[in-house]
Amino acid sequence: MTVQATHDLEPPAAVVATYFSDVFAHLDAMRAAMEALFANGPVSAAEVSDAVAPMAARTLADPRRMGAGFVAARRALSDKALYLAWWQGENRQLLAEAEAPDSGDALDYTRHEWFRVPERTHRPHVAGPYVDYVCTDEYVLTATVPVLVDDQMVGVVGADTLVETLELMVLPSLRAVGEGATVVNGAGRAVVSQSPRIATGSRVDVARSREALGCGDLEFAVVIPA
Repeated sequence: MTVQATHDLEPPAAVVATYFSDVFAHLDAMRAAMEALFANGPVSAAEVSDAVAPMAARTLADPRRMGAGFVAARRALSDKALYLAWWQGENRQLLAEAEAPDSGDALDYTRHEWFRVPERTHRPHVAGPYVDYVCTDEYVLTATVPVLVDDQMVGVVGADTLVETLELMVLPSLRAVGEGATVVNGAGRAVVSQSPRIATGSRVDVARSREALGCGDLEFAVVIPA
């Protein structure tokens, strides 16, 4: 067995930043296309799906991504109040109508962090980790970019990454950094940790850490315990 030397490993903060930089490059192209589509006013759900499908497919050509597409703001479409042109899962199936698990009730996704934050800030955002009860029932990170027309958000484009997938990418580098090294989100909650005692979603006391290394422009950091 060949063991990779620790000095050959990319720093964990760089691993996270590089991965999401590539995700956002795909989403920015999707954003531009959707802003052009909506430039003359509301469009139908079918028009949105037709426009997004090839771009979502290109984003999902990377197997590390579990879902991608466009999610409409309320009343942005000409024929539906809420709509997801979103392809999800291993079979890349279209999720067009969101329903709450076990009830069949319409799911108001506009209250979720991945929608609310871009709507409020007009900036890209990575939400999570959270359990995606609609699609995967697993811990997920969702990167979203607002689609803006005349400074109004008509929806977001986005892509899902399983936390388990990010863990496979970053864990070797975290182990090289040292015991307890942890990727945390902007709220100080653990995303991936070298320590089995730090569970995904648990709060990490960033203020008491020895070092907190930023992950590029993301509101994420790699925390090294004191």
